[in-house]
Amino acid sequence: MNYFNPMIRLLQFDIAPIKKLDIKQLQYSCIINVAMLGLIYGFSAFFFSEIILVEKGFDASSFNALKIIVAGIPVVFLMHASAALFVWVFLKAIGGKANFILSYFNMGAASISLWPLAPFVAALQTGSQMPLMIGLAICFSLYGFAVNVLLIKETFQLSRVKMFIATSVTIIYIGCFLYLWV
Repeated sequence: MNYFNPMIRLLQFDIAPIKKLDIKQLQYSCIINVAMLGLIYGFSAFFFSEIILVEKGFDASSFNALKIIVAGIPVVFLMHASAALFVWVFLKAIGGKANFILSYFNMGAASISLWPLAPFVAALQTGSQMPLMIGLAICFSLYGFAVNVLLIKETFQLSRVKMFIATSVTIIYIGCFLYLWV
């Protein structure tokens, strides 16, 4: 299995190599990309939260560091699964043609585009309000969103109009959810 070529091409907004992968290769790409996203997030969360842990009197030993780092993996897998389920249900309702497993694996493969975002999310979660951090988080969020939208559009075989409607409603839904959550 050639993992690197399809992933590099996906990051360049070329999804043709992803469409050529069989289900087993797509599954491995999904697992690798989501697990790496979890590790990157876990390492970043530990790096940025170590200062907070020490200030609050918690133990910042290597064992606790390992727990924080490893906890990133299941967190990302749960978020990936819930996002894939939300997208699948919503897009299936407006005429999407993909099954859940295919959408789950494709979104997992597209999670490689979120790797640069993970450190900035961890930094913002620890209370960083540096304009550079916020700006980079927004830029990487938009990039990851664009890669995911492109792959989802092709996976579900939606027209531009339906994908525009789906993207708009998703942004509104996520915006409202985050507004209520925060």
